[in-house]
Amino acid sequence: MEIYILDDTLRRTEIVESYESMIWTQRYSAYGDFELRMDPSLAEAPLFVQGTRLACDKSNRVMVIDTVENTFKEDGTKTLIISGKSLESVLNERPNQRAFATAGAIAEKLTLTGLPAAIIRTLFDDICRINSVIPTDNIPYIQSGEISPGDTIPEPSDVVTILTEIDTLYNTIKNISDIYRLGFRLIRPAEDSKLYFEVYTGFNRTTSQTVNTAVVFSAELDNLTDTTELTSTALLKNVAYVFSPNGSRIVYAAGTDPSIAGFEKKVLIVNASDIDLVAGTPLNAALDQRGAEELAKTGVIIGFDGQIPSLNSYVYGVDYKLGDIVEKRNDKGTTSQMRVTEQIFVSDAEGDKSYPTLTLDAVITAGSWDSIAGNKAWDDYTTQTWDSM
Repeated sequence: MEIYILDDTLRRTEIVESYESMIWTQRYSAYGDFELRMDPSLAEAPLFVQGTRLACDKSNRVMVIDTVENTFKEDGTKTLIISGKSLESVLNERPNQRAFATAGAIAEKLTLTGLPAAIIRTLFDDICRINSVIPTDNIPYIQSGEISPGDTIPEPSDVVTILTEIDTLYNTIKNISDIYRLGFRLIRPAEDSKLYFEVYTGFNRTTSQTVNTAVVFSAELDNLTDTTELTSTALLKNVAYVFSPNGSRIVYAAGTDPSIAGFEKKVLIVNASDIDLVAGTPLNAALDQRGAEELAKTGVIIGFDGQIPSLNSYVYGVDYKLGDIVEKRNDKGTTSQMRVTEQIFVSDAEGDKSYPTLTLDAVITAGSWDSIAGNKAWDDYTTQTWDSM
């Protein structure tokens, strides 16, 4: 794996050689990080400087050094440990509003209305790309628009109203992204001084569609080993009662029938006393949003842990990417649709390895309608009866 030092214009200046190990992690809806270990006597001078930016031939993300540690052991071994975060972490160093710079006007709460992805793009542009109020908050080399091919998973299409307090731009964007299953990234696509901020959703690579080649992880396919699964409803809530000084709302979790009752109804009490809007549509929208945010933190927990061999049949960047929905099958025929939320690159004495982290998106039980492959037509089932479907 080739690691490069970038200059102030984001161009390669030196290649990092003779390192002992490198772990490079990039994430779907969060900043990534890295750790580089090497002999300090072999390290290039910029690697000792916080703020130095690094690139990798396997990735279009940029990492920034923030910690440099020299270790010395009794046996005379010396190790330089260099670590840092990806460029998205700069959003932690920007506020989510700029009004405080204009005559001292401060909005204690921000009301954001629109499509979730559009809200994120507008926030970023206003603070980090076209900020004329505080021009020094703009990020260098940011271009307009997005450069990556359009994803096939649709962005949320419902207009929402989001009420948020003063916070970092990173926290605000990440909260919206987590609720609506969106990803965000700052990428450096080529050998020039350009950066692009993108909101993305990934590609559907399950067997329920026919546009993209399916990606399936399964022990039977020898690309999934040492698996552990956990299912829990201990924290499940499907209805939120949201209370504020001027009104209240009942909010249902996604996919929950409003007629749900009895033991199946699991209520979450949400104190929204900080929302002091007057009664009416804006208040209702804000309470609905708060309820959705809190319900998003609950739900059925389906934990999955397993190892994906480094020499599996799927190659990152070719067969799948961050944000894509893939399939994971267990020995009982249950299929879980998993989102690729993290990609880890490792380079050490054993060679280069790359493997994804998968996070549950949906569970499909064998024998259900959802388990029927999307590339089948009714004619394919002419020999079957309703009882066997």
